[in-house]
Amino acid sequence: MKAMMMFICMLLVQGMAMANNRINGRVVDDNDASPLIGATVVLSDEAGKQVMGVTTDTNGCFELKEVMTGDYTLQCSYIGYDTFTLVLKQLERNTDLGEIRMKPASEVLDEVVIEGEKVIQKIDRQLVMPTSAQKKAATNGVSLLQHLQIPGLSVNAIEKSITTNYGESVQLRINGVEVTQAEVIAIRPEDVIRVEYHEQPGLRYGGAAAVIDYIVRRRESGGNVSADLTNTISPLGFGNYYLSGKYHRGKSSFSALMQWSRRDLEWNRENEETFYYPDKVITNRETVAAPNRIKYDYLNTSLNYNYTNGDKSMLNIAFRTDIKDIPYGFTDRNTILYQEDKKYEVKDREQSETHIPSLDVYYQLNLKNDQHLYFDVVGTYLGSDNQRTYSMTEQGQTPVEIFSKTKGDKYSIIGEAIYERPLWNGKLTTGMKHNQATMDNVYDGDALTKVSMNTAETSFFAEYQSKVGKLNYTLGMGAMRTFYKQGKARQEKYFSRPTLSMSYSLGKVFLRYNASLSGYAPSLSDLSDVTQPMDAYQVRRGNPSLKSVTYFSHRLSASYQNKWMNMDVSARYSYDDKPIMEETVYENRMFVRTYDNQKEFHRLNTQANLLLQPFGQYVSIKLNPFFNRFISRGNSYTHTHSNWGFRGSIIGMYKSWTVMMDMFTSNHELWGETINKGESIHSVALGYNKEKWAIQAMVMNPFTKDYHQGVENVSHLAPNKQIGFSRDFCPMFMLNASFNLSFGKQKQAVGKRIHNDDSDTGILSGSK
Repeated sequence: MKAMMMFICMLLVQGMAMANNRINGRVVDDNDASPLIGATVVLSDEAGKQVMGVTTDTNGCFELKEVMTGDYTLQCSYIGYDTFTLVLKQLERNTDLGEIRMKPASEVLDEVVIEGEKVIQKIDRQLVMPTSAQKKAATNGVSLLQHLQIPGLSVNAIEKSITTNYGESVQLRINGVEVTQAEVIAIRPEDVIRVEYHEQPGLRYGGAAAVIDYIVRRRESGGNVSADLTNTISPLGFGNYYLSGKYHRGKSSFSALMQWSRRDLEWNRENEETFYYPDKVITNRETVAAPNRIKYDYLNTSLNYNYTNGDKSMLNIAFRTDIKDIPYGFTDRNTILYQEDKKYEVKDREQSETHIPSLDVYYQLNLKNDQHLYFDVVGTYLGSDNQRTYSMTEQGQTPVEIFSKTKGDKYSIIGEAIYERPLWNGKLTTGMKHNQATMDNVYDGDALTKVSMNTAETSFFAEYQSKVGKLNYTLGMGAMRTFYKQGKARQEKYFSRPTLSMSYSLGKVFLRYNASLSGYAPSLSDLSDVTQPMDAYQVRRGNPSLKSVTYFSHRLSASYQNKWMNMDVSARYSYDDKPIMEETVYENRMFVRTYDNQKEFHRLNTQANLLLQPFGQYVSIKLNPFFNRFISRGNSYTHTHSNWGFRGSIIGMYKSWTVMMDMFTSNHELWGETINKGESIHSVALGYNKEKWAIQAMVMNPFTKDYHQGVENVSHLAPNKQIGFSRDFCPMFMLNASFNLSFGKQKQAVGKRIHNDDSDTGILSGSK
């Protein structure tokens, strides 16, 4: 009996041992060993049936309890990383797997990894891995990008804007989801796994000039509150304020965001213009009589609800409002006009208010075999009120006065669907997008005009990415239909949109080529048949007969990287066939500024980017010389313009301290008969950054008293030069403070991949 009891006890102990095996480990990033929070760990038996699963905690740790003795397969998965697989044979005891290092997601496309560098080159993008020092020195997603110093990108530390070196807007994304500038500012740098830079995005991204995609770790639960506050010390009329909050509960998450930008500064304008009448020539020179004001408030808010059903689907609903209040604009004038022996007082003021509420409903469905469906529908209302008052007064004479008032109402709906799947040795992406809008504008004041328009734009595309040997390629084909109707006027046009991208690696040299054929439709304001007075000599008029434009683009680049240097040279040539550009005509003793489909427009942009890191990650020097060449051929004119320039920056980091110096010379752009001359600025900043908060002092233009922007029109009938300048910018002292407070664990989620909005009010303005 005693022996029997001992035998039974041995069986029970053995059974308990079989049932009480434990597997534990820690999942980390292969690059910097940082924990992957919310990674999925699944244990499957020999038949492939899932036995149990958990997610990693805030330290990247996991534990699987009460695992029976046997053979298993353990898999770790995390968004943006390759799946880790481990076979466990004859598991019969507690097992500590230690660190499981997961690598950033690999693809079917070849990659070039530079030894000792945090850059991976792919056919369609660069994968940039921030270092621990760069994350520590940065306060948000924008400042992190500034520290990365990616060739081809320009980061304005004051406005927190991101553009290409050509001055084009950059599309921003987080985990594949298109987001706003404010959402990027809300990113915690320590959460960023890598930054993906698409310098030649295809049809998949809707014709964007470039794309930045932040791959970040997702929250498990709880949330965070963050703020980024910037204001000038001298003068006090400049501020950018960002507030955000997020909360996660179960499969749902809620977020709220507010961005407020305000300006209240002194601004001066000078103007010189000549009018060539058939019987005389008039030359006007305007000098500053008294400083004008730049005063505006931009307020953007959003409320967001997200529901994620594991890896199967995701629903996102966002309500956004954009409010712009501009009581004093950039074009306002308070000047003295000299005309031969005559003297006039000129006052020009434009006021505007815009309200743009929108509702965005997004749904993502993940299918078997790595197939994905994305749907997005956005409804938008754009309400606008514009008012302009102009007077030109000669002492003792009756003044010339112009008053105009415009009220606009626009309703639009945008729908888009995208399908992705692996195909053969590559990836196929197809999509369709439709934009429908109706607009009613009432132009009041000296004349009353009502304008009603209906527009539609429908596009389809298909893109395939694959490789042949060492040659990577992307082939794309798209088609677009544009439609416009105003009264009895009606037009529609169809055009194709083929694209080709290729890349080839020669050791440490990486070559890229991109070519595309596309098109664009005229804006609603350009299509308006309204005539708006500008001053005593000029009027502005739309043109309902405008046709859509065909656009060709070619880009070639070569890059070289090693441990201490990153060098990139590129050239882009583009051609617009029958572009919509300005035309000045003389009618009834007035000069009419209008638009027409002109002959052609050529654009050549070349640049070199050199990034030096002589002391590793602690000091980086970025040098960017560039050259622009423009050829504008109209029906009655031909103009050319060239522009040399330079951008440079130096960033130094030591422990919690950061020093930054930037310099940008003016970037010019000719379009039609107008040359826009951008700002030339330089800045110096000193920052101190702790784990949850940071403070930075900055001074803009400390070594000059001259800040200006210029516009020059080279019409043979009515040329003019306009210069805007402000002494408030030379120098301008600023202070930035930020914090990001988190609570709870991290949450893994599916990322939204497409985003649409509408901001074209269709208002034709008569201001200069």
